[in-house]
Amino acid sequence: MSGERRIVYFLGAGASLGAGAVAKIQGGGAVAIPTQVTFWEIFLRFVKKTKNRQDIENFLFRYFLNYQKTPNRTKALARRKQLSPIDVEEVFTFLSERNNAPGVSPQLRSRTTKIWDALIEEIGQVFGRFPANKRTRSVYQRFKRQHLRSRDTIVSFNYDVVFEGSLPNSTKWYYEGIENDHESQSLRILKPHGSINWEEIEKEIVCRRKPSQYPEHPTVIAPTHLKFVGVGEPGDDGVRTGIGYLNQAAQIPDVWAAMEREMREAKAWVFIGYSFPSSDLYFASILRSTLATRRVDPYIVIVNPDSMAIRHRIQGRFSVSDDRIRTFPDLQTFNQIQRSQMLRMFQ
Repeated sequence: MSGERRIVYFLGAGASLGAGAVAKIQGGGAVAIPTQVTFWEIFLRFVKKTKNRQDIENFLFRYFLNYQKTPNRTKALARRKQLSPIDVEEVFTFLSERNNAPGVSPQLRSRTTKIWDALIEEIGQVFGRFPANKRTRSVYQRFKRQHLRSRDTIVSFNYDVVFEGSLPNSTKWYYEGIENDHESQSLRILKPHGSINWEEIEKEIVCRRKPSQYPEHPTVIAPTHLKFVGVGEPGDDGVRTGIGYLNQAAQIPDVWAAMEREMREAKAWVFIGYSFPSSDLYFASILRSTLATRRVDPYIVIVNPDSMAIRHRIQGRFSVSDDRIRTFPDLQTFNQIQRSQMLRMFQ
């Protein structure tokens, strides 16, 4: 398989939004899938258990807005909007650190563990409300025709399964690192942050492809810089070597290793709806190490409404030359050209 012909496509939250993922609500309306800016407003709106909603709201107001108590007299929508500026990755980082760091008081650890459990319990059912639909199928199937080849790799940072559900029924695909590949021409999909249709059973992740079988507690890897932490008992050298809760199963490091391998060998990286948040330091470190080990920098394509700002961010953070980067404002515009035309843009 020639590395010179392979492309890695990265799907961020903006990809599902741009493709048209929505949840139906009463009265015939629809709500767009949450991204960083709208995460808490939409997530808390769709939380199923009242106790989980109350616990998460109280936690966010207390620890991130410095309220002594939640303003319960304020209407629910107004409260959710107050929480909108809170960075999702920062919340996950705080929880992962407090749950695992030494010296944390038992009271705080108990609280952060409870909030983490509430988030995991609700993430699956919230994002499960955003299935593939007619529009997402149209967008992603055109994307597949115009750009995807079997030798390529999809890296999705999304918990949702909008992309997978939008592929034609005839498309053979599998989750690399989680499922076995039985077809040499199958499309590889890597989900480093987990998925709402993954269930961990006795330290092994199992994929549930039917929506009716999606687990109540899906496998979610927090989008933080603390991806793989040891929280077991310290050994003779004082190093904790146990498996951390961010690293529930041995397959997760395999997924990240496969992503890094594909990035080293691909001709181009295409980022769709991914904004390179400064808080995701772990992925940034992989970008740096991958760029350092390549003979030449890959071609980089940014598909995002804020693509020019992201372009400058990449150049500033990773020292990628300007002639190796191209931009598109959205996925529909990107789909108007073919794979070969995209590559010719760099010549």
